[in-house]
Amino acid sequence: MSKYTNLLVLPAVEHVDEIVKGLSSSMKFTKGSFRKLEYIIKGKDVKLLHDGVDIREFSSVWLSSFWRSRDLSYAVKLYLEHYKIQYTFVEKATSKITDQIVFVLNNLVTPDTFFADIEVIDEHAERIEEVCGYPLIIKDTQGSRGKYSAYIENRKELLKAYAKLPKYKKYIFQKFIPNEFDWGVLVSNGEVVSAEKSYGANNEFRNNCCNGAKEIFVALEDIPEQIKKIAIKASNRLGLSWSRTDIIVDKNTGIPYLLEVNRCPGITSGTTEVSGAQKFLRAHLDSVL
Repeated sequence: MSKYTNLLVLPAVEHVDEIVKGLSSSMKFTKGSFRKLEYIIKGKDVKLLHDGVDIREFSSVWLSSFWRSRDLSYAVKLYLEHYKIQYTFVEKATSKITDQIVFVLNNLVTPDTFFADIEVIDEHAERIEEVCGYPLIIKDTQGSRGKYSAYIENRKELLKAYAKLPKYKKYIFQKFIPNEFDWGVLVSNGEVVSAEKSYGANNEFRNNCCNGAKEIFVALEDIPEQIKKIAIKASNRLGLSWSRTDIIVDKNTGIPYLLEVNRCPGITSGTTEVSGAQKFLRAHLDSVL
């Protein structure tokens, strides 16, 4: 037992004091709570803090989850696994949080990101500003089509917008990347099969078609190699055979940022998305037959 002297119990189970003392009276342990976790992505670095302490500083983590926290627990697992810290088994459960962790641990550049399972945002406002700055974007961790997203320019707007969001959901905060368009890149079995540029409507921060964005499809040979590589790597690291990767390019620096990977992308009629989907489905049916 001596090598497990610094144990994090996340979340703290009932009668944990009695359980641990029955193993060793000298064992140090911390009663964990998902409410005390902060997920911070800054540049190429990611940190998971529990009550201000990097969870890499624990020698082992007794990790479990409830239905609502399963993705949070899985994100912790990914982090501990990367840094070779011992943990107990948890099921796979994904969200934008777990995807962001995978991206950064695999050297894929994403916007600076903060997440905490927040009840009172005032307690985290300073940390959000420190990580993301202004302007920033709020996103639903399991949302799509830009629903429950908000563009924020200052703390007053942050507090006001967050107060209006559904409380049963979880949200990430990301640095806003000034841009002219998003890349939407379809990947089938590790190969780019379609790509478009989505130009947002006037006064709309979301470059989604459902929010009025204009789609311009690009021939495969005209897609920048860097964009292709990001899309393929993101899809592969998530273990996906069919996906759409959204990439945004900073209009001031030219740096591309990976936003997210969509497992159920929409298909636009009469475009290379149709032929790309046909190629994916044909490969699937061939493998079955």
